Amino acid sequence: MDKRDIANQLVIELGKTLTLQDMTLNEQNYAALLFDDNILLNMEYDAIQDRMMLYVYLDELPIEGSEFLLRKLLAANFFWYRTQGATLSLEEETGGILISYAHQLNDLDSGKFEDICNNFVQKASEWKNKISEMKNQTQSNPDSKTTESAPPFQSNIQYV
Repeated sequence: MDKRDIANQLVIELGKTLTLQDMTLNEQNYAALLFDDNILLNMEYDAIQDRMMLYVYLDELPIEGSEFLLRKLLAANFFWYRTQGATLSLEEETGGILISYAHQLNDLDSGKFEDICNNFVQKASEWKNKISEMKNQTQSNPDSKTTESAPPFQSNIQYV
């Protein structure tokens, strides 16, 4: 079995676990899951680096008054302290805030991939909520706390 087939098998097994029997990687080595009409989990096999990549678009950076939010995002990336190994980033052209994670294919089996996806979706949901709260805070109150919440992995899921 070649590496692309192994990556595809991980996606197929995840789909079976989620009772989505037809889930596979497409010709571009990509698949996506939509959780609760809120979190779009993008899964991609990177053949050049031989890794599975996960990423979620979280929100858009405000045009003005974004310093507080950017500081919090940057601080969260410090040794991946508040991201469980994922990376928060900014897509400069669009202002999109994303969270991403990559894992070497040769270190994955279906159970580990499922756990990684579960943890990643929960972390993405937490950050989506935190970013929304931070965007709503005023600059005069930068010490306000945000709450953490995450949907269960097995919620309203759609294969897209």
